[in-house]
Amino acid sequence: MLDSGSPQFDFEKYRSLMASAWEGHELFAYNFVRNVKPRVIVELGTFTGFSFFVMAQAVKDAKLSSKLFAIDTWEGDKHTGFYDDSVYKFVKGLKNRFYAEQKIKFLRKTFKEANKDFRDNSIDLLHIDGLHTYKAVKGDFEMWLPKMNKNGVIFFHDIAVPYFGVRRFWAEIEKKYPTNSFSHSYGLGIIFLGKVYQL
Repeated sequence: MLDSGSPQFDFEKYRSLMASAWEGHELFAYNFVRNVKPRVIVELGTFTGFSFFVMAQAVKDAKLSSKLFAIDTWEGDKHTGFYDDSVYKFVKGLKNRFYAEQKIKFLRKTFKEANKDFRDNSIDLLHIDGLHTYKAVKGDFEMWLPKMNKNGVIFFHDIAVPYFGVRRFWAEIEKKYPTNSFSHSYGLGIIFLGKVYQL
C-alpha cells in the first residue's frame, strides 16, 4: 500500500472530543481509501466520527467522488454507554464545517433498518464497529455481506479485545477469507472478499 505521507486532518483541533481507540489505525485507513478508491463506503457505528472522518479526509484530499454513509442511532449501547443528542449534533457539525463538499449521508437508523437502503453488490468498503457482542457482530456481517461487491473489503474493529465477542467471531471468519490484521489500538481486521490488496 502506497504511503500518502503525513495527512493534515481538518478535524484535528476537535480530536480530544473524538477520543477513540481507533486512532492507531488512522494512517492505514487514510492510505487505504486514497489508494484503493472505494466508490461506496459504509460505516456501521460512527459515534463521535473519528474513523469516519479519517476516511472522509482521504476522499477529500484525493478528490475522489466516493459516497460515504455513516449509520448509527446516535443513542449509544451497552459498550459505548448511552448519551443524548449532543453527539449527533457534534458529528453533523463537523461534516458541515469540513466535509460539506463530500458526498456524505448520515443514516440515523438501526443497521437493520438502513440495510434496506442499499442494493446488493453495491458497497466497496464496509466498516463494522457497532455493538461488539458475538451475536451482534455475526449478525451485522451476515446481514451486510450481500450488499458487498465481489471485490469488497470489510474492516472489523476491536478484534484484539478478549472480552468482546468480535474477537471470537474474527477467529472464525478469518479461516474462510483472505485477511490481514493489526493487533494495536484494540485490533483491526481486514477481510478481502475478492481482490487482495497489498497493505
